[in-house]
Amino acid sequence: MNLIEKAIIFAAKAHEGQMRKSTNIPYITHPFAVGMLLQQTKCSEEVIAAGILHDTIEDTDVTYPQLVEEFSEKIANLVQAASEHDKSLPWEERKRHTIQGLSKASLEEIQVIVADKLHNLRSIREDLERDGETVWSRFNRGKKDQHWYYSSIVKALSSRKKEFKLIGQLEKEVKAVFGSIDWITNKEIDILFSCAYGIGNEEKLEKIKVLDLAKKITEKANRLYRSNQELAWGKLEDLSNRGVNFETNSDGPIILASFCIALQEEMHWTDNQLYQHFKRNISKL
Repeated sequence: MNLIEKAIIFAAKAHEGQMRKSTNIPYITHPFAVGMLLQQTKCSEEVIAAGILHDTIEDTDVTYPQLVEEFSEKIANLVQAASEHDKSLPWEERKRHTIQGLSKASLEEIQVIVADKLHNLRSIREDLERDGETVWSRFNRGKKDQHWYYSSIVKALSSRKKEFKLIGQLEKEVKAVFGSIDWITNKEIDILFSCAYGIGNEEKLEKIKVLDLAKKITEKANRLYRSNQELAWGKLEDLSNRGVNFETNSDGPIILASFCIALQEEMHWTDNQLYQHFKRNISKL
């Protein structure tokens, strides 16, 4: 029995009885499809096997030591890299951990992760074409949060598209499903900047589905303001070096800088991206 056949049998037994979210489709069809994508792109047998096994640690009783024993440490590590390590954490925290981990991921880890996300998103697109927007009610988070997640993955991997062609295919799927690679518009960003000194019109924020995001950013900004003003001064210095003038006789600039740091972290912006959005809103700040 070769490695891939062994992975197919192992995964089929591990996922026995499981179904795809809100369907009667056996769950095993997903890891099999991930393996096929990896095979079609001529990945190594170990990567293909890891793709077939990628949900065994996260969604079954299989453990990391079992995969090491049954397959190899390398395959077990690839599966672990594609797994969420603590399902008890909030959805946003788990997804942010996945996104941040991509910057340090090896090419083989990225191959497994991208094939997984690509097949998931293709399945969502097919369901949308058949059932319409009600599909989003199946998920823990709705369309906007899903857009943020998939777009953030593509952007985190944008510099590696030449290394693995499925990254480009994932980007095309994001555009097909959500209409754009950008999960939030400049207009919505501008409204977020209106919360720099506190949330005012909650009804307006809720109408465009950014109230929860605004609360998260302002809460983080308040923590920064109370506990790490040195970091805020660093952000003020960066913005000053870019030509922004601040009054220094009040706490206003420190509050604003703390908000900018929180907003930048939440959006995964570079310093220049933050500055461009800041400059567009400077007259209101």
